[in-house]
Amino acid sequence: MKCASCQTDNPVGARFCLNCGSALASRCTNCQTELPAGARFCMQCGQPVRTVSAADDARLTRLAAAAPVPLAEKVRAAVDLTGERRVVTVLFADVVASTALAEELGAETWMAVMNQAFDRITPAIYHYEGTIARLVGDGLWAFFGAPVAHEDDPVRGVRAALDLIRAAEGYGAQVRERFGVEFAMRACLHTGSVVVGAVGADLRYEYTAMGPTVNLAARLKFSAEPMSVVITENTYRFVAPIFETHDLGPIDVKGIDEPVRIHRVDGLKAEPGRVRGLAVAGLESPMVGRDAELAALVQLCEAVQAGLGRAVLILGEPGLGKTRLIAEWRNVLQRQGRYISARWAQGHGLSYGQGLAYHLLIDLLRSIIGAPESASEAETRAILRSLSGELWGAEAEEVYPYLAHLLSLKLEPEESARLQVLDPQALQTQYVTALRRLLQSLSSQQPLVLVLEDLHWADPSSAELLIRLLPLASTSPLLFCMVTRPERDAPGWKLVTNAREILGGSLTEIALQALSEGDSRQLVANLLQIEALPDDVRSVILRKAEGNPFFVEEVIRMLIDRGAIVRKGSDWVAGTGIRDVEIPDTLQSLLLARIDRLPEDVKHTLRVAAVIGRQFPVRVLAEVLDGEASG
Repeated sequence: MKCASCQTDNPVGARFCLNCGSALASRCTNCQTELPAGARFCMQCGQPVRTVSAADDARLTRLAAAAPVPLAEKVRAAVDLTGERRVVTVLFADVVASTALAEELGAETWMAVMNQAFDRITPAIYHYEGTIARLVGDGLWAFFGAPVAHEDDPVRGVRAALDLIRAAEGYGAQVRERFGVEFAMRACLHTGSVVVGAVGADLRYEYTAMGPTVNLAARLKFSAEPMSVVITENTYRFVAPIFETHDLGPIDVKGIDEPVRIHRVDGLKAEPGRVRGLAVAGLESPMVGRDAELAALVQLCEAVQAGLGRAVLILGEPGLGKTRLIAEWRNVLQRQGRYISARWAQGHGLSYGQGLAYHLLIDLLRSIIGAPESASEAETRAILRSLSGELWGAEAEEVYPYLAHLLSLKLEPEESARLQVLDPQALQTQYVTALRRLLQSLSSQQPLVLVLEDLHWADPSSAELLIRLLPLASTSPLLFCMVTRPERDAPGWKLVTNAREILGGSLTEIALQALSEGDSRQLVANLLQIEALPDDVRSVILRKAEGNPFFVEEVIRMLIDRGAIVRKGSDWVAGTGIRDVEIPDTLQSLLLARIDRLPEDVKHTLRVAAVIGRQFPVRVLAEVLDGEASG
């Protein structure tokens, strides 16, 4: 058998080259089928064969070894994924006009350029906990959703692509200066299904694409401009509320019968919308089943309006409507502005942010001063300086430098020198002092509502500083609102336990429960404006959703997308396949992300239970597990 890397003839049956050590068994890069020597097309899926060179193999090994330790541990924990179907967002990145560049620079120089290029862009992938699925020549494929799943993998993939292109722009400038050539990359994304194989100790894993999932992402490159990010409609529907995009229309893609609609991603929206729910489908419903909780929040604002400080904890599992409750609460305050006047600020935890120091606190601070994430550094600096002058006049220099430093704004030389002499603990104390002074000054002008959303994703440093700010709820007219899932091992939960100890009776706790059957039926009726929806259709929706408002909305959206329910005049009627619907991809991602965090023995029990059925006596599960153990 001839080695594809060094062309050495090897004995029949050899698995690795006796000269260079490269693997001799070729696999299809699309479906991973093992191929005989000399195969030009895959006998399983018909795709052209692209061999992985020894250089690519070594490069992939090096890049995998550079994965952050927390991500590597999560990937290795996914050892039992073999055969699992996963919804993934595939990111394909490659170099524009790489063949011409390689010829101009020469093989050795080009290899060095590509090694550095991949070193520059892979941190963006790892930052959002994507994994490198394969690497061939100038092309890199990364998966978001396997082997490690998150509920927002499409958003992570697009964010990674934008960061990747930003890194490539900086590297391209260096290549241009050194070699006098134009170096540019492009990033393309598609969301679809793969079947994941075993994960090796070196973080490599195999996969089988279901349909055109992997190859479609790569083929989009022919429609992508240099230094741009292009996504398919499959990815767009998950991320449209978050990113500014431009519809590029449908394109023809080799191997796919129907045209594929694509979009260019230009960046983050100044004011991101809701990723979840049916608003994007044009369906809305008044909030259902949360009247008592909403009334409690309004009452707390009335107390703050009267000059008292308060705090509230809103607890709930994913999808129970925490964010919707907050939005409805804010709407009520705006409608009752002449009775309850309050300054509103909101910070959000990021699902990938526990390793980003102060990310939750920085987001809250930006909201407090009115500087969105999309604001430039110069704009943010001007906003903060103006507010500091209004609040403290000549004393602004006692506060401004520390708030600016927390926001990573450039300081004047004398300001920077003052901070450089502080050790980390002293600097953190100055952050707290500056933030405390800011909150006291603002709340003396107008009651202040501070909402901390997705506290379960908070970073430890934000939680520590916020704990030190909690006592303000006892002395100033402000309201701390902590919104979180009941995840007691998350760093943000420390803020919850301290709030209970520090604030005592000033803390109100609101625990959201699943909707009753009556409220669920009302939500379905509101969303679909139903008078005559068949009972069996309604029952399918309610059974799938089990009282979770987000699940209700996502099941309805999936049924509409797949034509299982269709509008006929002013009514909705059952289409084909209404009783055969699966769990929507959005819910699969959320559920898989939670399952992946379970201990391995618990995950195994869950898999066994899934095989047995939806409902069964516990003794049946126990007997099956006992049988496995004894066998």
